[in-house]
Amino acid sequence: MLETVYSQKMKLLLDRLRCRIQLPDQFADLEHRRGVLPSQSNDMRRAARVYCPGKLLIESFASLPTVPRNHQYVVGYSVDISSTGIRFLHDTELYPGEQVTLWTSAQRLTCTVIRCRRLNKSCYEVGASFVDEDPTYDSPQDVASPEQESLAGQDFLN
Repeated sequence: MLETVYSQKMKLLLDRLRCRIQLPDQFADLEHRRGVLPSQSNDMRRAARVYCPGKLLIESFASLPTVPRNHQYVVGYSVDISSTGIRFLHDTELYPGEQVTLWTSAQRLTCTVIRCRRLNKSCYEVGASFVDEDPTYDSPQDVASPEQESLAGQDFLN
């Protein structure tokens, strides 16, 4: 029951927000990608990556002292995932060490940014590793304007 409510709330919020990412040509077929990514000869990854294309909600906040950020939610795209991290597309540059929370249709993932590469003026490819779950986060907060600072302490999408 709770999973159904979470999925419905996430779908509503994803539908409500406008995605500002301009996908570059290399990701034009992103939604059709499936399966395990092929490894490369110089690949030193600990775990295999699997395509998991789809929209997700990116919650960012000021997690680095030198990078001022408002607490906000924006729409991004997941590209692939492994047991230790995720690659996703964002419309804003993120910096190594920043923490973000990714809200997918199925679960919440807290991540630390490892790398960020600009693909075009409105698209950044971000690689992030998963961090331990924070039990204080149960669901996304309700936001009057999701792209602006959130309203703390209120239920999500009342």
